[in-house]
Amino acid sequence: MRQIEAIEAVAGAAMADGLVEAALLKGSFGRGDEDAHSDVDLYLVVSPAARETVLARRRAYLAAFDEPVFLEEVNFGLPQLVAIFDDATHVDLYVALKEEIGHEDPIHVWSDPSGLFDGFAWERAAVSDETLARLFSSALYGIVEADSAYRCGNYAWAAKILSDSAGSAAVLLRWPDDPTYAFLGLKKLNQIVPPERYRLLEDLYAHLSGQELPRAVELLTQALGAFLAEAGPFLRAQLDLRLWEWVRSSLGATLFPAGR
Repeated sequence: MRQIEAIEAVAGAAMADGLVEAALLKGSFGRGDEDAHSDVDLYLVVSPAARETVLARRRAYLAAFDEPVFLEEVNFGLPQLVAIFDDATHVDLYVALKEEIGHEDPIHVWSDPSGLFDGFAWERAAVSDETLARLFSSALYGIVEADSAYRCGNYAWAAKILSDSAGSAAVLLRWPDDPTYAFLGLKKLNQIVPPERYRLLEDLYAHLSGQELPRAVELLTQALGAFLAEAGPFLRAQLDLRLWEWVRSSLGATLFPAGR
């Protein structure tokens, strides 16, 4: 795969510099479920003394693979340089101290000559019931909010709201089969959930337009119903079933009235 060439070139250049202690992969390549379309999440592990020098040399490391057509600095706790290349290969290059490599996700060790990550163990808790309940309510509230936009003729805004609700529903539908990574939602969802559940969301998104929006709402409620069917008594007790029943019974009348 082209991504492997990118990893070899970028990580190889960084390790050859003598300033990087280890090169690790997270994300799809860390979990081992990568494919030809996966992004590369490459972490360069450095000492505090080498950190600033390595940060300054990231562009040179990336250029060892190819000249990027896009570069952007991002910082979500760790400095990250986002690079996209001419063939659409996407590399997110991070610089981190050893103690900044979290243990919530698996890693693939690309190079670790000193064995810093020997015996590395990871553990991530499943998505909590509290989070599932919040997403369930959020998806239902989105239907109500989208109805107001729909009645005003602002179909674009209604579609955006329902798209957000569909994103919440994706997490809920993923949860029974992938409770640990359910938060990834739509990402590779077609490879994880049963086909009929995936098609609910695919069809939903296909109807996020103009007069087809009521059909999208029907499919959204079906998706939420599929989640409810998987929820046990303890989880169901935390869900806003009163709002659920009202939304479901109001479709076609109070919400998204027929003939609008």
